[in-house]
Amino acid sequence: METSTIRIAIRDLPAHFDRERIGLVLDEIAAALRDERGVNAHCSADSMTIEIDVATARLSAAVAGLAAMGLLLPAP
Repeated sequence: METSTIRIAIRDLPAHFDRERIGLVLDEIAAALRDERGVNAHCSADSMTIEIDVATARLSAAVAGLAAMGLLLPAP
């Protein structure tokens, strides 16, 4: 299975995500992708970046889910 990684800067998280509790943010992202979009995602973070690994075949569904959560902005 091929995977794709989506990276999001922690500093760019919307205000409704608690940057001080990244573990909970990761859990929330993974649960929303799974429950609302049927995407299994592995989420991890370092001090600056959240990484979300998804099956490449499910990439468009993952992007739509992340956009719905306010984590990605639509293309201009």
